[in-house]
Amino acid sequence: MSFILRRIATTKTGKQIVRDQPLPGDTITLGRESGNGIHIPDLAVNPHHATISSSDGRHVHVAAQEGLGFDLNGRTLDAADIDSAAGAELRFGGHRLTIAREGDAIVLLVERIDELSQSSKDVDEAKAFSLAGTMPGKRLGAWAFAILVFLAFLAGPIWAWHSYRQVDERPGGYHADLAWSSGPLSSAHKSLKGDCQSCHVDAFVAVTDKACVGCHTGEHKAMSAAHANAPTAMLLAARHPPGVGERILAGFAKTFNRPQGRCVDCHTEHEGAGPMPATPQKFCADCHDGMQARLMKAGFEPTVADAADFGTLHPEFRPLVRTAPGAKPVRAALSKGAIVDQGGLKFPHDLHLQTNGGVARMAASFRGRHGFGQKLECANCHRPDADGVGIRPVEMERDCAMCHSLAFETVGGVTRTLRHGEPRQVVADLIAYYRSTPPTRPLQLGGMERRRPGQYAEGQVYNIYFREVAVRPNRAEDAVRAVFSKGGACYDCHTIFAPAAGNDWRVMAVNQTPHFLTKGWFDHDAHRETDCADCHVAATRSKAASDLLIPGLRQCRDCHVGEGGARLVKVETATESPCAMCHEYHSDGGKPWVPARQRRKGSAAIADRPPSAAQAVSLITGPGVRGLYDEIWRGSAPKLASTTGRGG
Repeated sequence: MSFILRRIATTKTGKQIVRDQPLPGDTITLGRESGNGIHIPDLAVNPHHATISSSDGRHVHVAAQEGLGFDLNGRTLDAADIDSAAGAELRFGGHRLTIAREGDAIVLLVERIDELSQSSKDVDEAKAFSLAGTMPGKRLGAWAFAILVFLAFLAGPIWAWHSYRQVDERPGGYHADLAWSSGPLSSAHKSLKGDCQSCHVDAFVAVTDKACVGCHTGEHKAMSAAHANAPTAMLLAARHPPGVGERILAGFAKTFNRPQGRCVDCHTEHEGAGPMPATPQKFCADCHDGMQARLMKAGFEPTVADAADFGTLHPEFRPLVRTAPGAKPVRAALSKGAIVDQGGLKFPHDLHLQTNGGVARMAASFRGRHGFGQKLECANCHRPDADGVGIRPVEMERDCAMCHSLAFETVGGVTRTLRHGEPRQVVADLIAYYRSTPPTRPLQLGGMERRRPGQYAEGQVYNIYFREVAVRPNRAEDAVRAVFSKGGACYDCHTIFAPAAGNDWRVMAVNQTPHFLTKGWFDHDAHRETDCADCHVAATRSKAASDLLIPGLRQCRDCHVGEGGARLVKVETATESPCAMCHEYHSDGGKPWVPARQRRKGSAAIADRPPSAAQAVSLITGPGVRGLYDEIWRGSAPKLASTTGRGG
């Protein structure tokens, strides 16, 4: 058994529209509230006026619920039993309910019959019981509000500006043209307070780039360099297609003389005191997300991969490496497997980072003298710059000589060393040493032996001494050959070229790349709490200095996620990392843009005077002259022994 609710609506032309709606269940409600099965929007009907039920699918029982009854055949009743096959008409306010039968269903036809009173009109209760009828109309209110805005924000400011345009100092109090100010200036522009025309050159004209570059003279050139001097057409093709809202805003901006692409689109002013916020990631992703497809569609060859968020979409790093000794550095993708950087050195990291063995025992023996522990650590050889951002190139004299000595003679307590980095000088020093110094007195010539010419002529004991003198220059050549050959002082770390075609002994040039990721920025000082091996995971297994040990994208994502915390891998400590954390837009010495108050200043290293034992390496190698950093002692500078050695 089911009820069918049928409604008949009449259009203005007299056409009737009939709609049927099944009503499940054997009991339905009727009333003014919208939650009833039969909703009658009539004030003459109670919110819950009556219930209509049928137990056998034929007879219908109608019962009033809240005091007001209903009309049946001219009589007002509170309850009635109706045979649906015979039919009946009931009246609730200005509506008629006809009960009929079609097949197995009971049809309830609801239609409006008349408007006998205001209570029977189809009106909105919210309007009937509100003050809307006594308030001014929408049109009048809109015009009044428009006139108020015109007076407060246009006519008033213009009048105030015109009244004080020739006055050097205004009196205190509120002035109407202050309504045009967006807010106080940032700290960088606080000196321009009261000098609005420095940026707002023309009245009712938006701030132009010309007003910015009048002071910021180098930024546009740096911006072009950041995009490899790409043509304007290519930069426009890289941008994402604007949406409907963006096109509408662009149309308004063009109409009111606010062209796109200006400095102030990103560098907003009047945001209050303090530094300007970093560029949001969306500024970069608008072009770099899906850029390759857009460039190829426009006929350009893309040179960079798509990037949108470091945690979810970022290309693998492409470090700058030398594929062969002395070759020009080129960029290589870490995703293509093992990469080598032929810097010209031989150095086994695994041997020097062992926890036991000869290297570890030597490091332990130097504890207290050079800051070594039970074994060598990365920081014993790789030392940060004065500002802690980068790592200095490894120097023989500073970082290696405490273990790998180039000493060959001690005179009066001062040790002479070979000139590191100067092969020709090494050869000259060894030859001069062997030719200028007499040979050691042979053991066969005791103190009581007499020098008798007869015995010399007969090839006896005196011949021993003179033979030493005769062959000594040849031993200089042997010493030079030994230094540059396998097992010699130079061979283990450098590639040696023997004399050929009139050339002297040569050593392959060493090129230590100071910055492998030239398109990004990395601050070692910010990671000082992290162990080197956490990022440079392959160092303990590396057997050659040509192994590229910089971390890849996977290692960085162990901590760094996207700007909004998005990530592809599970991380223990998530660091939100927008594009501006590692990449620059305007040139700032290779660094990402940071407020001036937070920028590191170049400064010399200041240290306490070291203990005397710490001078051992300097006494062996001589003072360094590379000038990588300046050292200023708080105490008096130690006096080094006079040597002829030079830094490499």
